[in-house]
Amino acid sequence: MKKEIKDLNNKLNFIQELVISLLEQQEEEWLDSTDIKQRFHFSESKLYRLRTAKAIPFTKIGNRYYYPKTYFNRLLLQQIQEDK
Repeated sequence: MKKEIKDLNNKLNFIQELVISLLEQQEEEWLDSTDIKQRFHFSESKLYRLRTAKAIPFTKIGNRYYYPKTYFNRLLLQQIQEDK
């Protein structure tokens, strides 16, 4: 039973590494603040705090903030990994 669990865990780790690798190969996609707030249920003030603390990557073009989609995809994968 332990060996089977270890094998499954190894396969899961391999799949996670593969997904991350594929995400890195894609051209970077950027999400605006509205997308982030809707997808992750963040408030405007939470995004502001994360930006000012430099806790998340972002770029500002004009009066709008944009965030790399791959960063948030990795964040979700890490949360899934921690939940298992």
